[in-house]
Amino acid sequence: MAAHLARRPARLALLLALAAAAGCTSGPLRQLAQPRSPYDGYRDSLRTSGLDQTALGRDWVQAGAAALTNAAATTLPLHEVGFFTADRPTALAYQLQLERGRVLRVDAAFESTQPGRLFVDLFEVRPGAAPTLEASLGPDAMSLTHEIDRSGTYVLRVQPELLRGGRVSVVQRSLSSLAFPLPGLTAKTAQSFFGAARDAGARNHEGIDIFAPRGTAAVAVADGTAQPSTNTLGGNVVWLHDRRRGTTYYYAHLDRWAFTEPATVRAGDVVGYVGNTGNARTTPPHLHFGIYARGAIDPLPFVRADDAAPRPPSAADTDKVNTIVRTTGAGATLRAGPGNPAAGRPALARDTVMRVVAATPAALRVVLPDGTEGYLPAGAVTSTSRPLRRLALADGAVVRDHPSAQAAPLHVLRGGASVDVLGRFGAFTLVKLASGPSGWVDTAGI
Repeated sequence: MAAHLARRPARLALLLALAAAAGCTSGPLRQLAQPRSPYDGYRDSLRTSGLDQTALGRDWVQAGAAALTNAAATTLPLHEVGFFTADRPTALAYQLQLERGRVLRVDAAFESTQPGRLFVDLFEVRPGAAPTLEASLGPDAMSLTHEIDRSGTYVLRVQPELLRGGRVSVVQRSLSSLAFPLPGLTAKTAQSFFGAARDAGARNHEGIDIFAPRGTAAVAVADGTAQPSTNTLGGNVVWLHDRRRGTTYYYAHLDRWAFTEPATVRAGDVVGYVGNTGNARTTPPHLHFGIYARGAIDPLPFVRADDAAPRPPSAADTDKVNTIVRTTGAGATLRAGPGNPAAGRPALARDTVMRVVAATPAALRVVLPDGTEGYLPAGAVTSTSRPLRRLALADGAVVRDHPSAQAAPLHVLRGGASVDVLGRFGAFTLVKLASGPSGWVDTAGI
């Protein structure tokens, strides 16, 4: 938690090596094996130049790997503002539960005093398997969109290149992947949903019913080939084959078709008109809309409205980012995500010290001195700029750069001294010396 003195010659040497490594990613070497993502290409360049064997290089690789297993449980939409410290390789990661048929959109902004790349990668995470890369932010892009083709758990990782620090903004939300089949209406007009029992439980509903006046135009939700036909259950129907996605869309109970022969259509073209044909003769006019791909799929995620743009964190909370704070009372508990409950985690002691790494409208993302990360309400912490009290230390007291008996000593007091107490962590107390620097003192026996 205490500041470290920069070693400028070593830093300059590393910067020169990084520049040389960047050059290794072009030319014949790059042509031999194309990396799967910009992140992979950069990591490969570190290995080629030997930088992955430096302390900073190892920390950078480890931070990226650790992020995939320690991601914050996140509910969309979300807007988080954070800060990366140049001399401390870190990554922000978000665990997302995403549905098939949704499109994840991520907008990232990185403000750094020196030009630097920001790597944004989306992984699918399944039990017993290594994370699978699904999508990456392009080299010159700041927005990523990816259509989800399998419901499940995903992790979004955000990490800058080595020795590049600065303020980062990450906005995430999910969008519909298909146009709504009845223009002017939304999924809120659906009144019968996928999986509902039909015919006294003999079968399940394989779609959604969207009620609308007779004759309302139904449109193609995607480009494809449309085929009109009839059947007992659906009456007048249209099958729309989407070759790009490998799916088929089913429009049933139509009053009439827009054409009587197979036709190539574009998204938004009229394919038929709402009615109540087939087994819907006793119900009000509505469109039964279904999706099939090796079986029936719930259409609702595909056509549900886009998430609203998330509210940004307040200026008061973003001002806390990259500062050292302490808890204001006993009992505060780290949450796994900004909107998640804190159940099952140990409560923090009063005046526990931590660093704020990011802010959302709901909570602050913080990291404890031992590396534990989580979220706390903004009101649960306060700045350490105002000391709690004065503490008299004996001659020979060791001030360390971390709350551990094995941490490097920053200062050894001669003749004793009175210091300001800023907070604590375990048996250690964070103090500020009269000369200016702050550090940790073992006060278990005091």
